[in-house]
Amino acid sequence: MIAWRNLWRNRRRTLFTAGSIAFACLLLMFSRSLQLGSYTGMIDAATELFSGHAQVQHEDFLDDPRLRYRINNAWALADRIRAVPGVAQVAPRGQAFALLSVDERGFGAQVMGVLPSAEQAMSTLPAALIEGRYLESGDEAYIGSTLARNLGAEAGDELVVLGTGPEGGVAALALTIVGIFETGQVELDRALVQVPLPTFQQGFYLDDQVHQLALAVDDIAALDNVAAEIEGLLPQGLAFRAWQDLMPDVVQAIALDRASNRLFYGILTLVVLFSIVNTFIMTVFERTREFGMLLAIGMRPWRLIGMLQLEALWLALLGSAIACLLAIPMLAWLSQVGIPMANMEDLMGGFAFPSHLKADVSVLQMGMIPLVFIVGCQVSALLPALRLRKLDAVEALRAD
Repeated sequence: MIAWRNLWRNRRRTLFTAGSIAFACLLLMFSRSLQLGSYTGMIDAATELFSGHAQVQHEDFLDDPRLRYRINNAWALADRIRAVPGVAQVAPRGQAFALLSVDERGFGAQVMGVLPSAEQAMSTLPAALIEGRYLESGDEAYIGSTLARNLGAEAGDELVVLGTGPEGGVAALALTIVGIFETGQVELDRALVQVPLPTFQQGFYLDDQVHQLALAVDDIAALDNVAAEIEGLLPQGLAFRAWQDLMPDVVQAIALDRASNRLFYGILTLVVLFSIVNTFIMTVFERTREFGMLLAIGMRPWRLIGMLQLEALWLALLGSAIACLLAIPMLAWLSQVGIPMANMEDLMGGFAFPSHLKADVSVLQMGMIPLVFIVGCQVSALLPALRLRKLDAVEALRAD
């Protein structure tokens, strides 16, 4: 209790130092939780748009997406995967590159055969509709807005698809454009056409074959457990690809953001710790005569150092407690409501960012921040306190 009472001998300095610890701790909690929440939102928005949380493919398809790298007996495998606990949806897809033309205009694009009901359940691409409607069945096409503009096409126009089958034969489809979508992601809007999967399989001679089984899971944090069970079901030649394999650009963006934020967190922490060092340097100089008197009556230098360490501990605990009391209601609100990003939809759309930025509160992560400041305060107080080891009692008593 002596260390606690000593803190309040200079109330203003104690409150200022504790306030700086509380502010830095609160800012780091707030920033870290929003950072984690932005990663969750970014991953969800990116995976729900097109790729899914994971895919089952031929082992060579990811690096070389050729028509011949197919999944045989796709429906039976899809049923087995759908029965795995944690799997919410399975969407079989076929994929090929072909020449598309409307009247006299022609462009190359990716043609994807999908099951409309499965896509509507797991993908947000059908909801990106800006003209017409989504696929139902038959000879229909759902195309990107940039591709439609390049072709000079609109809903209701006829679209001719010319490609190559697995054995080198000509694949030809005559489709009616029933809908146009716009996602804000250039590569999708410029070069993607979706058609009903039975139409795709018939046109490209695939029978009961597809190129990928896109998966949605109930909890993306448990994806590794789901992956282990699915990999046990896969025949030789097929591979499980998690979202990290399918979207390396998102992984790189998160890694870059983590690195830049670590630098910011480190600088802020150092600034606060330097202020604590300054506080205890002033404490040592102002209380030199007091320390000299304590040494004169027989107190050991290490006991003085221990007393300063206790004062630093109380100071850190006070600042951390204030930060936690302020952070709990704030983070609870942010985790449920979030910060609306409605005015930034056009900017964020191309980066697969959610409409609301919510905090992702991790007890472990939030607990580490106060712990860092508590340990940092101990180290910061120890540096000036070590001067007391060489303090001479007589000279200290003569100090002004």
